[in-house]
Amino acid sequence: MAALTEQNKQALLLGGILGGAVFIIILYLAWWQVLPSTRKYSSDASRRETQIAEDEKKIARFTAFLKNDEGRRQLQEAFEVVQSRLPTNQDPIEIYDLLRGYFEGTEVQFSFLEPKPEANRGRFREYPFTFKGTARYHEFGQLINLIECNPDRLMRVTDFKLINNAKRPSIHPMEVNFSTFTFNEPG
Repeated sequence: MAALTEQNKQALLLGGILGGAVFIIILYLAWWQVLPSTRKYSSDASRRETQIAEDEKKIARFTAFLKNDEGRRQLQEAFEVVQSRLPTNQDPIEIYDLLRGYFEGTEVQFSFLEPKPEANRGRFREYPFTFKGTARYHEFGQLINLIECNPDRLMRVTDFKLINNAKRPSIHPMEVNFSTFTFNEPG
């Protein structure tokens, strides 16, 4: 075997140093990056198993609740309450009259009311509406509260826009999108 020249020895030393540095980097990545990930996945798996066990207990309790006559009666009463707030038909005139009462009660001025295309949501049908008008902040908040807390009909504000008017700083243009819902009879 031929003797190594000084240049070959330096190249071999440099290669050893680079190889050692790469090895240390790989160990660092394995220790600080890969191992925590595997620990995380194993803890996630145990968390999932715990969640599955809890869900099975909940299902067993709910099944026992339904087998109990009192539980079925309570569930039926809750269903009837929801069904009473979800009528089986939609009357746009009724919605208009309801909103007009809200506008008069809160002194909100409205200039535009438009029904949007309805959407079937399985057991429910959604009827979206948009209205525009003007209001003070307090009146606007009262109106949103009246819509959301309607005791006779399920209504939900989907979004709104309230803009500052520089010409009349206390009266704000607004646009509100909301939906009412009806119950689709099974059948």
